[in-house]
Amino acid sequence: MVLMFGKNLKKIRSVYSMSQQDFAAIFDLKRGTLGAYEEGRSNPKLETVIKIANHFSIGIEELLIKELTVNRLLKFNELLTVESDAFNIVDFDGIHCVLPNDKHYFIKGFSFGINLEKFPVIKIPNVDNTNRMAFSVDDLSMTGGSMEFFPKDIVIGAECDKFAIDDKTFVIALTQNELLFRKFFKVDDHFVLKADHHGVVDLALSAKDVICIWKIEHVIQYGMNSREIFLENRLATIEQTIASLKNNK
Repeated sequence: MVLMFGKNLKKIRSVYSMSQQDFAAIFDLKRGTLGAYEEGRSNPKLETVIKIANHFSIGIEELLIKELTVNRLLKFNELLTVESDAFNIVDFDGIHCVLPNDKHYFIKGFSFGINLEKFPVIKIPNVDNTNRMAFSVDDLSMTGGSMEFFPKDIVIGAECDKFAIDDKTFVIALTQNELLFRKFFKVDDHFVLKADHHGVVDLALSAKDVICIWKIEHVIQYGMNSREIFLENRLATIEQTIASLKNNK
């Protein structure tokens, strides 16, 4: 068995920029003794090997019979380093997102060719960004149904032909003054946007009133249905209901 101890000591000193004197002082060795180890003229005591191995977090077997690499001494995992060269990092397509504070700007500017680069981007795997927009839910209009949406949830929709949407489809509809998250219905020659919250009235619109419409395809919930979030959302729902009742008096 060929000992690599001496060669490894030289490499350790080189990596850490240590002189023989500096290295020897750490382990209570004479500089000449260290030189003898490095040149293979003398073999170390087991106690010395253990001290050096522990100090540099190296296995005793590694220190004695394996040739240490620079990556190993710098604490890099060589296997990961090599394999990462062949690993392709996928950069997902970004989808522009309209947050509550940007809603007014989006409504007013959309018809004039709004610059979407001003809006934040979210990246989600397996979601195509073609003609897609993301919107942050900012009210409780769509609570009360079989599927509930609360403020801070994110819905992602595909821009589509308003005449090709099926009834009961979740949509984001843009009108001249509003951006509405509702269920879509066709009634005679009108579109009806319905909320699931009983305190929010239905809105009947002509086709020309709807500037653009996005069919909702994906939902990102702000939080898990923990008891705290559930109670917080329920409290907000009750407050909105009370406010709606007062307005209807």
